Order: sequence, then C-alpha cells, then structure tokens
Amino acid sequence: MKDYVGCIRCCNFSFHPNYPHIAVCLVKQQVISLTKEVCKSFLEKNWDKLREVFSERGFLYCAECMKPIYSLEELEKHRLEFMHYEFAPDDVAYEDSPTAD
Repeated sequence: MKDYVGCIRCCNFSFHPNYPHIAVCLVKQQVISLTKEVCKSFLEKNWDKLREVFSERGFLYCAECMKPIYSLEELEKHRLEFMHYEFAPDDVAYEDSPTAD
C-alpha cells in the first residue's frame, strides 16, 4: 500500500463511515473505485495536515480499524491512507439507525 498513489492517498477521498467498503470523492460527490490514476482534484494527504485537523477537531477517524482517534500518540500508530479529514456525506444515514420504540 505504501507505493499506492491513487485515490486512497488523496485528502478528498473518504470511506463511508457506516459502509467501509464504499469510497467517496468529496470533491466530485460521487462513489468511486480505487484507482491508480490521479485526477485533477488530487491533493496528497500528509501528517502535518492530519495533525492540524486533529488539533482543530479533537479527533480523527481511522477507516481501517473503524474507530475514532483521540490522541496524537494514537494517531501516529495508524496508517496515513486510512485517516480522513472529512466524512463522506450521507443524507439518508438516519434511515440506517435503529430506533427505540
């Protein structure tokens, strides 16, 4: 995975938080497949930006282990490719949530 330069290494790429097998381009607002090509929206992820977003937000999400990360020490134990700046938008996520009657 280290030599992979496609979508998964892009800041605009996000896995769906409830369905981790679905990937979304946040710029194009569409479901994508993992490709090795880079599009004109490609912006490579880096640790400095992840730390900055973490400092602003207080947590980040790891799509590989499907858990939130709450400390910088814990953040650095995860792979850059699976950390996300943003979540994929989902206008109907509430329909997947169980209700209590």
